[in-house]
Amino acid sequence: MNSLPRKIILICFMILLLSIPSFANNNEMIDNKEVISPRFTYINLFQNHFDISDYGKASISVYLNARDVDQVKVVANLQQYRNGNWRTIKSWSAKNDKNSAGIGKNYYISSGYLYRLKCYGYVYVNNRLVEMDRMTSKSIWY
Repeated sequence: MNSLPRKIILICFMILLLSIPSFANNNEMIDNKEVISPRFTYINLFQNHFDISDYGKASISVYLNARDVDQVKVVANLQQYRNGNWRTIKSWSAKNDKNSAGIGKNYYISSGYLYRLKCYGYVYVNNRLVEMDRMTSKSIWY
């Protein structure tokens, strides 16, 4: 059996799995009862996707959606692990005066290293930072 259809199915499954957003909460225990409270006041959704093709094309996407805000900003840092440290080799940002912002980019990388995507999301009300979050993708060897 040809392994190409298996690879395609596996890649599609991984993309689907990674594209499902997670909504985090901040559960606390008070008097031995679990109290569920929202993690964010303004951020509705903050997600990223990172993959590297067989030919060294790193594909990145970052998306942030918030409510009751004036401005949002996302930053995406493509990082390479070299000599025991993560270093940013390419960075992108997007700012929007509405409630959502996103980045979608491709970048060709060198083989022989471990890569990851580190993202930051910022939310502003009246030009004041009111909330931020960060997330790091899985690491991929290329």
